[in-house]
Amino acid sequence: MWIINREVRRLVARIENCSNGGKELDDLLVRLVSLLQKRCAHQKVVARYESYRTMESHLRPMPVDTEGYVIGYDPLSQEKEFVECWQKYGIVVGLNVVSPQLAAATIARMGELMLGASDGKCDLNRPETWSDMPADSAGVPIATRGFFEVYHDDAIAQLRQSVRVYLHYVLIWGRADLWTTFDRLGLKLPGHEESKALPLHVDQNPNVHPDFRTVQGVLALDDCPAERGTFVGVAGSRAVFPMYADMAKNAGEYVEMDRSDRRTMPIIDRAQKFPLRRGSLVSWDSRTTHANSANVSDKTRYVAYISYGVSRQDNPEALAWRVDGFMSGLGMNHRDGYMHASKKPRFTNQPLMAGLRKREQLTALGRLIYGMQRYE
Repeated sequence: MWIINREVRRLVARIENCSNGGKELDDLLVRLVSLLQKRCAHQKVVARYESYRTMESHLRPMPVDTEGYVIGYDPLSQEKEFVECWQKYGIVVGLNVVSPQLAAATIARMGELMLGASDGKCDLNRPETWSDMPADSAGVPIATRGFFEVYHDDAIAQLRQSVRVYLHYVLIWGRADLWTTFDRLGLKLPGHEESKALPLHVDQNPNVHPDFRTVQGVLALDDCPAERGTFVGVAGSRAVFPMYADMAKNAGEYVEMDRSDRRTMPIIDRAQKFPLRRGSLVSWDSRTTHANSANVSDKTRYVAYISYGVSRQDNPEALAWRVDGFMSGLGMNHRDGYMHASKKPRFTNQPLMAGLRKREQLTALGRLIYGMQRYE
């Protein structure tokens, strides 16, 4: 028993070809979600996903194709391969989860936002203007360490509510009642001081959350070959997650690998770059050791940080955080509400960005994954 069947594929095709939008599109999306809920509730499906929590894991590299890109799977047509990859490695790449047109539109919107934030001084297509990138009162630029500090905009909403992005996470969780994260866009300019690599780390503290809790994801808006800066992961490293307990300096979720600890050598040796093609989404179990690489190319890396978790629609506090974030347009760090900003915000002039934001136009699926409508 698998989640995706002929009827699901037929509905997805109708959704993607629906030109009218509005009620017709919403009706199709509601039918799809309802069908997926029923299929996910099948006892064989439930058992398959329950087994992941106790499944043994081993450090091993993921296969790549002849061009060096990590092999991925289409969530709509390769469910078995997709799920088996996820359960074996704790990492999976979904192929073509957003269209080239949507990816290109998001990149163009990032350029608009940078121009707007800098009063027209900083143009992402003109390196000689990058020194005019806006910074907050502490001198922190809007694009820092590979992150572009924009959390709420219609461009991001269209990515999040893409039906294939949703299916990607339905297959990871074995659940249809999901919430999207409120995370940000990503930007690494070639040769820029803020485009260096991030160190190996985890974003889950074993002293606070020792078991499987959530997943993370990076969507490539353009091709991300290794030299352009890409996700780095250690497949199967959820097995060695407990060792981070000794490296955690506080109760925060971010725990950086201590390279002086001898236990880390096998992990460092198996760190693997994940070149991604445009429209591909790499997702990983948050217990997975990961990083990203520096942009040493002559082109910009464009990504979006998108993930889903199981809906917490009966948690009033989590709902209140999400409503507040949506209304204000700000980034916040409330992990229980799937809001993944920095605990200490990197770029603090968020009112500037809120003024540039285009309010999200949500479909029925968007309202569900944003938490504005209940799955019942």
